[in-house]
Amino acid sequence: IFFRDTMYPSRSADKYLLATPSHSQYSTVLPPAETKRAPASLLGWMALAVVASVALVALVDPIMYQDAVAGATTSLMAHVSPILSGTNGIRPVQTHTVPRGPAAAFNQGVYSRPLLRTESRHSTTTLHNFPATEPEAPQEPGTSTKGVRQMAGVALGAVVAVALTMFNRLRPSKETKPAAVFHVGPVNSTGAAVMDPPAPAADRPANNNSRSSGVVTPEEAVDLPFTASELYAAIPERCFKKSLFWGLFYCFRDWGIVAALYYFQPAFFGLGLAGKLLWWNITGFYGWCLFVVGHDCGHGTFSNYGWVNQLFGHICHAPLMVPFNGWRISHRHHHQYHNDVDRDHSWRPSVAKNVDRLSTPIKWFRFSPLILLVYPFYLLSPSQENGFSGNHFWPWNPLFKKEERVGIAASALSVVAWAGVIAAATAHFGFWAVFQNYWIPYWIFVAWLDLVTLMQHTDDNVLYFRGKAWNYLRGAMSTVDRTYRHIIDPFNLGYGRVIDHLHHNISDGHVIHHIFFTQIPHYRLMEATEALKPMLGKHYRFDDTPVPSAFMRTLKNCWYVEDEGGVVAYKGKPEFKGWEKANMA
Repeated sequence: IFFRDTMYPSRSADKYLLATPSHSQYSTVLPPAETKRAPASLLGWMALAVVASVALVALVDPIMYQDAVAGATTSLMAHVSPILSGTNGIRPVQTHTVPRGPAAAFNQGVYSRPLLRTESRHSTTTLHNFPATEPEAPQEPGTSTKGVRQMAGVALGAVVAVALTMFNRLRPSKETKPAAVFHVGPVNSTGAAVMDPPAPAADRPANNNSRSSGVVTPEEAVDLPFTASELYAAIPERCFKKSLFWGLFYCFRDWGIVAALYYFQPAFFGLGLAGKLLWWNITGFYGWCLFVVGHDCGHGTFSNYGWVNQLFGHICHAPLMVPFNGWRISHRHHHQYHNDVDRDHSWRPSVAKNVDRLSTPIKWFRFSPLILLVYPFYLLSPSQENGFSGNHFWPWNPLFKKEERVGIAASALSVVAWAGVIAAATAHFGFWAVFQNYWIPYWIFVAWLDLVTLMQHTDDNVLYFRGKAWNYLRGAMSTVDRTYRHIIDPFNLGYGRVIDHLHHNISDGHVIHHIFFTQIPHYRLMEATEALKPMLGKHYRFDDTPVPSAFMRTLKNCWYVEDEGGVVAYKGKPEFKGWEKANMA
């Protein structure tokens, strides 16, 4: 039941006809890709991954590699030799135990530091038919090159992985695009985009192919000079190809970097407060990167296999305290009704009278930097007012359909299970150790998520729609692409865009993501964006303002929208103060 809607999508296009009170006419839809069996070549990729992993271990830590090979070889011979010699039992083997690593430290009662691991890497190792290993002679601080060699090996691997993915260009797919011409519209319960019938070509103004800062009038926003069919045709075919290999690659890359960060945590913490701040910020940022990988799983662009998307969506989201299916469904509604003042589910603008009803502490929280800590409350809030979606853990949330409740419960339980792990770690290692190693990076992840999503959808240059003025394409176009390069490259030396790549171009490829969110994976967003910029012209919004400055501008200029009008824009704090005075009088 849990997987049925993703593992077995209907093979009939008739299932994707939609008639609802808000969308009364029947519309056609491009069905999602059918569920496939894992290709035989996948086994080859898995074998290659195993070989590459062994090679990386050999490079990073030859001692661990040698121990592993020696242990595996002698263990195998201990089991095979009696068979070859005709005996019935296992021949006894002389063993020597060398206590190493955290286990030995705990046994000896010397593990007193509140860390999740020690400097020593290996647990107790048993060597068969080998002399006992002499302990390494103590060295003066700063004289050992082992840690430097390990860090250099991991850094080299990270550089190669980033370079490979930044410059990867797969060969163009030989597959043709689906034979469908469409306007993009809402999505149905499976996440497939429902399409509006295209307008006659004679009724559309000619596209001037201009490029500008993205300032458009309400009339221009309503009368778009292109259709979704034309946008679709302008994008290279390979941008619509979902690759299980690249989905897994980016997932494992991010998890590998997180693992390396925890491995070298003592080295960072040994540098004092500066090292701790650096480690906390990088680790929290990579929590956000993993969330974006799970975000692709939620849209079905991680792979063509529903069960794979479900599995890795939970693997990426549960450690971040995010219930995957609850988030997936509310996020689907956000895409379905993006920038509809009455129906959006994420950063939906409020009218002045609703802002006025907020208590002073809540109002202060909403329009201050503390808004960057709102996400856990958004997930838990029982209310659907002010753009909230209700409790994402509660299967009987009105947002969820009856057939979705099992999946909601399963995702909620996955988060509960992870919370149990954190509680057990707290009991074992102490609150301060877990606070430093998990909760501080967690809140930095929350800040990244709130910052990026707020700045994508909230800007005084963005338009919002009501009633008949709204349709899917108009709403999808009303978002902002941004770069976060200034955070690591304040002097514009040219290397800052790597941060946009590391969080999977979800910030500078967001416009295209909103138009084709079930079809283009994150690693093709920039290629599709560059292909569409000439056609979008002034309707493409890109803001190169340093994000801290843009964030403070948003807090000042984006307070409320008018409670009347089909196309509205944000008004700021000064206008709200004027509204208050007028209504008090």
